[in-house]
Amino acid sequence: MGLPTISERKHYRLIPGEPEEPTSTIVLTSKDSYFVDVRILCEKLEDEKCQEANTQNCLAWAFAGKSNTTLTKDSSMQLSHTVWDHWIDSRTNNPDPDEGDMWVQPNGDILERGKDSDPVTGEETEYEELWHDLQVEAFGKKHNRSSLVMRADEPERNIRGMVIKIGSWCEGILKVKDELTVERWEWKPTDCASDLATTENSREKERTRNDWIRTFKIGQGTLPCNNICSRTHGKFGLNAVLKSTTDIDWKSDIEWNVVEEYYW
Repeated sequence: MGLPTISERKHYRLIPGEPEEPTSTIVLTSKDSYFVDVRILCEKLEDEKCQEANTQNCLAWAFAGKSNTTLTKDSSMQLSHTVWDHWIDSRTNNPDPDEGDMWVQPNGDILERGKDSDPVTGEETEYEELWHDLQVEAFGKKHNRSSLVMRADEPERNIRGMVIKIGSWCEGILKVKDELTVERWEWKPTDCASDLATTENSREKERTRNDWIRTFKIGQGTLPCNNICSRTHGKFGLNAVLKSTTDIDWKSDIEWNVVEEYYW
């Protein structure tokens, strides 16, 4: 456990190949080690930048759950070994955990190494990922930094969902049976959002009054990201409940519970 983090992947490499980064990968990790990991294919996203919603073609992978980190102290400067338990996974309903060893680099970035399947040969091979922690923005009159985790868990309806908001980022994943919804929101003040000027007018409804913008969505479900990002003051409170309606299962709302709320 530690302070919440916003981690951006800088490259991925299947050893001995060359490092590359075809995705926009952001991982939000809370104080109690809840995480949401969303990996979006940049080229596909650019092709769909004027669409109100994106297609599955844009998503490389999305998963969420809880991680466990074991700190190490050895002469090789290995920082930690982390296991990520996938509670929700865009690729499967029966996900396995993944794990990796983490090393601190001289500039503060984190190099992760582990084992993965080669997408061409299917054989297990070593991989590496380079991660950089982004600054956590402070908001509100008290200029606090904050982290919020909400979860939906209804086994009788095959519903699982998790949303995390940290600083100027919010990401969420919802699965209703096999139907997947993924969203990413970013805080972009109006005077800094010139890159959005060329998008269609219909996308303006994705902006909240306090300058949060939904920059990615696939699926028919509704996540509570808009409600979370629109709130400008006051705490939600542990175990607080928000409800969302989904086109996938329209008979009743989905309840989202606050499982962690932290300010620093």
